[in-house]
Amino acid sequence: MPLQCRFWLTIVLLLLCCGPSLAQNDDALKLKIESSLRFDNNLFRLPAEANLNALLGSDSGAERIDIKTLSLNFSTTLSLQKLELSASVTNYRYQNFSYLSFVAHNYNAAWHWALTPSLRGNLGSQRQEVLNSFADYQGFGLQNVRSNVNNRLDAVYDMDGTWSAIAGVSRSSQTNQQALTAEGDYNARSVDLGLRYAAGSGSSLSYTLRNNNGTYLNRVLPSPGLYDDGYQQIDSELRLHWVLSGKSAADLYTSQISRSHPNYAQRDYSGRNAGLNLNWYFSGKSALTASWARELASYQTSTSNYSQTDRITLAQLWQVSPKTLVRARYEAAQSDYLGSPFGLLVTPRSETTNAASLSLDWQPYQYLTISTSLENASRRSNLAGLDYESKIATVSAQFSY
Repeated sequence: MPLQCRFWLTIVLLLLCCGPSLAQNDDALKLKIESSLRFDNNLFRLPAEANLNALLGSDSGAERIDIKTLSLNFSTTLSLQKLELSASVTNYRYQNFSYLSFVAHNYNAAWHWALTPSLRGNLGSQRQEVLNSFADYQGFGLQNVRSNVNNRLDAVYDMDGTWSAIAGVSRSSQTNQQALTAEGDYNARSVDLGLRYAAGSGSSLSYTLRNNNGTYLNRVLPSPGLYDDGYQQIDSELRLHWVLSGKSAADLYTSQISRSHPNYAQRDYSGRNAGLNLNWYFSGKSALTASWARELASYQTSTSNYSQTDRITLAQLWQVSPKTLVRARYEAAQSDYLGSPFGLLVTPRSETTNAASLSLDWQPYQYLTISTSLENASRRSNLAGLDYESKIATVSAQFSY
């Protein structure tokens, strides 16, 4: 059966199964159907001087993507327990490069449990399928969908009115259709323990120690490229949530990370992640968020072990009317790819990216929302062939019931 037919058959079956439930409990179960058209003038994130015919077999890298999503959301509360479930099927259809078309199956399940008001936590599972961005992956002619799954159990125990013990365990995985060396497939397990202090004003301070052990998939040792089959990462994190006033708050964090590999110590790295996020609520109709973050992440190539990214973000929200919401966002980032595994004296890859977007949501009726957005993004790199500029326009309609 063709992919398009399977998608619509899934929609019909879900509607038939859920119809009676929707009629019995509108508040607990909600259905959403969304249809979007996205226009991207540079899907493959290629520089202006690229030979498109040689790379793509086409004189244009522009694309129109037809996106249809069916999602079901369920929530219920019983005493101290709350259950939230959501599942979606998204059909991506590419007009010019049809080999990229695929159907994504995503879900998010969470049980907010509590044995007593003082002992509570969360048990959750998430799955997300997305097409790898061509900003870093340039396997032209091949589809490369990435699947991420994360399962987590955490708990909080309030020891008194201010101090709480926090703990959690999680298991995550990442798989790609096509091999990605820099961000390869893996399975990971983590354990974290910490303490949190909560003030009467709503401010809080927490410390967490996290141990993460991962196994890389599809790697064979010995490896001429020094690509290990596992890793261990220890994070020591301090977080502060500071309520500045009734209309503003700040979130600050700093984390010392240390990543090691069992067979190739040349891939080890350590450093500090940090961030600051400020939120201002000028009124019930307007809010501004400003943030800065430094993020270290594994990025393994023949010339680098990890990336260091400094990112500044500004986001503004306006509730223009009861039915109209406008959002604007600007992000600028500087990324450096560091840690030569072979000790070679090479110029590390360094780049700057900028992205600006403007979107509008209009809800003419209770169950219908119409949205449109414009986005402009660019990258400038010290390595040839990595610069690009792209413009994206999206229009969508969402029905929810």
